[in-house]
Amino acid sequence: MTDSYQNTVAALESVKEAKQALKTEFDAICEEITKAQDELDWLQTSYLPLQDLKEGIIQLLCASGQKYEMSSIRSGIKDLATNAKWGAGFPIEQYGKPMTYANIEKAIAGDLGQFTLSQIFTPDKSMFFDDRAFLGLLFKTVEPTIRNIMEKMSPQEFGYSNINESEIGPGLEERRHMIADMAAKLLDLDKKKLGVSDKLRALEL
Repeated sequence: MTDSYQNTVAALESVKEAKQALKTEFDAICEEITKAQDELDWLQTSYLPLQDLKEGIIQLLCASGQKYEMSSIRSGIKDLATNAKWGAGFPIEQYGKPMTYANIEKAIAGDLGQFTLSQIFTPDKSMFFDDRAFLGLLFKTVEPTIRNIMEKMSPQEFGYSNINESEIGPGLEERRHMIADMAAKLLDLDKKKLGVSDKLRALEL
């Protein structure tokens, strides 16, 4: 056999070994991704400890009030200031423009008839009072009361009697950090997987 042939055989064997090593690495990365994804799924779906559930409810109510403040109260003030909801009979050319001094004074004096624009906390009068308006304005005031009420409630009232202890995961803040770390890890693993896959395809040429 010629040296050229032997070199070719050796090169092919090296390629074969390289491919096998890459396949092994690829499989290991896929397995790691599966484990990480399973852990992330568990972090997303498992229950919180009781105290963390209470804290989550506080944060939910606070966020709800803040969102309502931006979506409804702010827009209600805007509509009031720009003549958007005066109703029939009001000059259409004034819509979208700031209220004039005269109209403000007339509204204060009650000389503009039924003035519904003042309803900026619950703009839709067809609905019952929306607690989010109250939370948006006075949440810091009522937060201690809400916390006090929840401290007096039993775990059963929060539904903990309907789940197993094994279904309870890490606390709220710890879990947020864990989920962020796991998401970053999965992103890194996906990049590694793609890199190995590219190398394997290159060896198939």
